[in-house]
Amino acid sequence: MAINVDWFYERLRLVKIFAKDVDVEEVAVCLPLEPKTAVLIYELSKYTNVLPAKLDDYSTKPEAVKWLEDRGIRVLRKRDVVDTKYFLDCAAVLSRIASKRRDFINVVELTKTGEDYLRSMNVKVRAISVDSSVLKGIGENIHGTAFGLLDALSRLNIYLPDKKVAIVGFGRVGKGCARVLQKLGCKVSVKEVSKVKMLEAKYEGFDVIDDLKDADIIVTCTGAEGVIRSDELETLKNGAILLNLGAEREIIVDLDPVADYGLIKKYKVSEKEFFLVSDGYAANLAVGYGTPIEIMDRTFSAAILALNYLKKDFEGVIPLPKEIEERIATSLNLQP
Repeated sequence: MAINVDWFYERLRLVKIFAKDVDVEEVAVCLPLEPKTAVLIYELSKYTNVLPAKLDDYSTKPEAVKWLEDRGIRVLRKRDVVDTKYFLDCAAVLSRIASKRRDFINVVELTKTGEDYLRSMNVKVRAISVDSSVLKGIGENIHGTAFGLLDALSRLNIYLPDKKVAIVGFGRVGKGCARVLQKLGCKVSVKEVSKVKMLEAKYEGFDVIDDLKDADIIVTCTGAEGVIRSDELETLKNGAILLNLGAEREIIVDLDPVADYGLIKKYKVSEKEFFLVSDGYAANLAVGYGTPIEIMDRTFSAAILALNYLKKDFEGVIPLPKEIEERIATSLNLQP
């Protein structure tokens, strides 16, 4: 039995406060549709016209969809919402579709991957990157996503201490995952292409590797599609487990599985077996519930307030305004 979405509704205190302040006439929401997102959509729907769209099958929880349907909110296809004036987007999924049929996009983007896409588009954008903030960039990416990884790994029911774990990508998400797994007793190493990030990993005490042949568990955290492809799989350790934490499908396996365990598939190459979680899509959302409630409460609240900022006169991609972060931090009543 799944945890009732009402539990998440109970805990998302800030979203219920700040949704009242939304001041845009309509917004299309395309985020991983898990219980916390369902609560965000529902609260926004009380004050504006919300058109939710499913990001993908793996990050969509049926109980979240049903919870919304029970409240009169229908989840739509992405192509049915791209004409909406304002977007709340993940990995620029809506923005990329919209760029083919409109010449101006208003969007609050939650990910660094999406921010990069927006900067490369050939249409005009008025965009706010929530990922640029302390709330998202540090609070969620470094500290929160690592708990989503633990949620996913714990559901595999494997013992983690003493496992050799390779973190592919030492950005903010990779850094947080490496730190948490090391504290659990895993032997963590880092694979990176950036010399500077290699140095960062060294400073934090992690071994830097150039292959994945010794890893029991491989976690990709780059935000780039196809970081691991079929031609690299022959070097893997027999029995290795691969999972992705990035916004894109970072692991692509062009082979037929030899066994299907639902969200886990077993493959065989060069007489060695390996296991892929959720077909290379974000395992923290496909297998688990993703980032903890309290952290997403802050990220979503920032996104809500950023929607209003899109009504201002500017062009391009800008970071989340500091006054929004200050307002949310103040609402937490933090004491020295």
